[in-house]
Amino acid sequence: MKSTAERAYIYAKACGIIGKSFVGPRIRRLQDVNRLSDLDRLLFPDSYEDLPERELLVRLEKRIIARTTNQIHLLLKTQQTIPKFIELLLRSYEYADVKLLVSALMEKENLPPPHADLGRFTTVHFEKYPDPKAMFAGTDFEWILDTLPETQSDNMRLQAELDQRYYAALWDELNRISDPAIRYIKEIIAEEIELKNILWALRLKFYYNFDKPSIEALLLHVQDGKRSLVKTALSCIDKPGDQFAPWTSFEYQSLLNPEEPGTLWRLNVPYVQRKAALLLYKKARTYFRRSPFSLNTTACFIKLKQFEEDLLISLAEGISLGLSGREVLSMLEVLQ
Repeated sequence: MKSTAERAYIYAKACGIIGKSFVGPRIRRLQDVNRLSDLDRLLFPDSYEDLPERELLVRLEKRIIARTTNQIHLLLKTQQTIPKFIELLLRSYEYADVKLLVSALMEKENLPPPHADLGRFTTVHFEKYPDPKAMFAGTDFEWILDTLPETQSDNMRLQAELDQRYYAALWDELNRISDPAIRYIKEIIAEEIELKNILWALRLKFYYNFDKPSIEALLLHVQDGKRSLVKTALSCIDKPGDQFAPWTSFEYQSLLNPEEPGTLWRLNVPYVQRKAALLLYKKARTYFRRSPFSLNTTACFIKLKQFEEDLLISLAEGISLGLSGREVLSMLEVLQ
């Protein structure tokens, strides 16, 4: 059990880092950034890199991810004991990196894809690429050795299995915590799972023409008490992608791209994804201060930093395509 003093220090530390992050009102500072070099100087004033814009994009994305994981480590270093679910929130990076690693193995790429440095929380031996056994043996990913994909269809199913295992483990660990304040991060994770199911179902239907049984098999079957977190995703599979009216009863109708007068409506899945990310961000920002001296602080802190990371990478990619900072942020609807 953490002492009151330790919890107060953790909360103060988290607030200090968030106060200097590009979330909330500080996002507006990004709207005047129109060149990658300007973004580099803003984020890394003491170590910006004088590189051509094309080279800078790849380098900047790596540094933004490292910036996030380093700041998460700063907070975790203040804690004597770290619950398994907090560790899993951080290790979401490793699960994402393993997806890229498996794809690289399937394509027989000479070099491994970049990965986030999680320090002592890293379990995969990325440096031993391209030897799958050396990389995965003795880790949570050892099962992959028996199911390495040979086709894109195999890879899609393996990626779904990685998500299923990650969220099953995370949800199980959350249910082990007795702290009543954990309900806030549980609510966020439950909605995250539900939204991932919806997005995965929409992609599989409208991009790959999967039928309903095939889609259902690839979703995250998690139960939040009496509520199924897969039910809403299944309900949207039968809806048409070119008619708005059947979607008016959809639970997450607010995430859909709106109808425009004189234009044929078509479901815009990337738009839904952006709105879903914004919904989870707003909830994490609200709940960050809801129960300050609890595990909820660290969990919401991680979620907020990961949102900031996605925002900064999206901004960098938009600028590299010739958009202004204001245009990117307006498109992401984060200037409200």
